[in-house]
Amino acid sequence: TPKSPEKKYEPGEKHLYFGKEYPLTLTHRDHPGRTSVEISGEYLVAMVFKGYEGEKRKSEIKDAILRWYMETGILIITEKVNYYCEQIGVEYSRIDIKKVSSIWGSCSPDNKLCFNRKLIMAPHEIVNYVVIHEVCHMVHRNHSSHFWGLVAKYDPLYKSHRRWLHRNHLLLSI
Repeated sequence: TPKSPEKKYEPGEKHLYFGKEYPLTLTHRDHPGRTSVEISGEYLVAMVFKGYEGEKRKSEIKDAILRWYMETGILIITEKVNYYCEQIGVEYSRIDIKKVSSIWGSCSPDNKLCFNRKLIMAPHEIVNYVVIHEVCHMVHRNHSSHFWGLVAKYDPLYKSHRRWLHRNHLLLSI
């Protein structure tokens, strides 16, 4: 399985955001302050203090990208969860995005949904599959044929989406 190389956080390096690659570009600010990140056109732009160099600059950019992933990712994932909860007729108690290594999502007995932060790098249809999977667990707390039938109703291609995650999870590294 291909594994993505360790990120260097240098200009031109590509970063995945919902399945699309954005080359990193840097703009320098004159005053120290929180490094910020945004998508501008086809680029992921990090605004970093020009006085930061070497490891300091790298860690500033890395932290800013991670913060940005979490802040924008939770909004998009929440939109998706809201949509499918409405379709399926269930309600969640809260949504979290966490750093977890092995699972993509979970649904607790009191309907707390938790999603792997790496999902923010995956294509939308893959994220939709994981969201649908967890939302369906609010109806069926198991992996029975009824559960998979409900998943299939909202994601007819769920088997290929599951395979994609299995094959490509190592490419999604933050």
